[in-house]
Amino acid sequence: MTQASAAWPNGISVPLTTPFKADETVDTEALAAQVVRLAKAGVGIVLLGTNGEASHLSPAERFLVIQTGRKALDDNGFADRPLLAGTGGGSAATTIGITIEAKKAGATHAIVIIPGYFSFAMGRDRAAVVAFFKKVMDESPLPVMIYNFPGAAAGIDLNSDELIELSNHPNCFGAKLTCAMIGKGQRLAAHTQSKDYLAKHGQYLQSVSASGAFQVLPGFSESLVPALLARHTGCITGTGNVFPKTMQKLYTTALKGLAGDQTALAEAMILQDRVARSDYIIVKAGIQGTKHALDHFVQKGLGGYARLPLGPVSPDVVKMVEEDLKEDWEYECSL
Repeated sequence: MTQASAAWPNGISVPLTTPFKADETVDTEALAAQVVRLAKAGVGIVLLGTNGEASHLSPAERFLVIQTGRKALDDNGFADRPLLAGTGGGSAATTIGITIEAKKAGATHAIVIIPGYFSFAMGRDRAAVVAFFKKVMDESPLPVMIYNFPGAAAGIDLNSDELIELSNHPNCFGAKLTCAMIGKGQRLAAHTQSKDYLAKHGQYLQSVSASGAFQVLPGFSESLVPALLARHTGCITGTGNVFPKTMQKLYTTALKGLAGDQTALAEAMILQDRVARSDYIIVKAGIQGTKHALDHFVQKGLGGYARLPLGPVSPDVVKMVEEDLKEDWEYECSL
């Protein structure tokens, strides 16, 4: 099993969907196949995020998903790869317990979202929001990434002051910002890339982050090039479930372009146009549509079913996915 010291890299990471069989049990064979496929493409593996339907899984199933992902990596030549797992629960105590179990199952890093059930109360109590994350970070056996996704947290949205405060915690290594606010990420990145911050936290970051950088990651690949310009360190993109090579190509080309290669920058801008389109289609298609895209383009059964209350994929979404993503899939296959 990979040691917990495996460091999280800059670049593209993908929050995998969790494939279910028709009876809604976890399809571990399909999950393992997708983990290996994405690892071969060179992207980071994220399990039990929003795309992974973590809130639909029991504690035992969460353990099984992480264990399956870790074994797939270890058995296929990727034992040195870190594994980021979503461990958010309905309370700080529950989240800490899930994180402890995630480490036992083979996760090396945790990503935590604020519970949204009591947003009508705690959403107004900003001190309680910050206190939740601090308590989790205090007691987590894994380095913690903040997951800021208002859409999945009943509208609770961390601002840059709160993110900067939390970034100073000795067990925080990054933030995923699925709030589509690049300026917020730039303020956070400017703080965490400052000389003063690195003097205090640099040694810790070198142990948990491969580049020695605090990870600032947008949750959408549609804005990757402008995000990189704004000091972000990569992105976590659900669209990478279907197009991991395209995402890697965009990232590496954009880095060359932003380093001064004008030809690469022009290529990256054209590719960003493609990714912005495909990312939006995947967002509209939702989890069910993403799973259908995997089944249709990659391998039947790789996406599988979603769990209720997520219903079956609609005919309109099937048509949109199969027609509107066809060209992007052909490009993916060319890489």
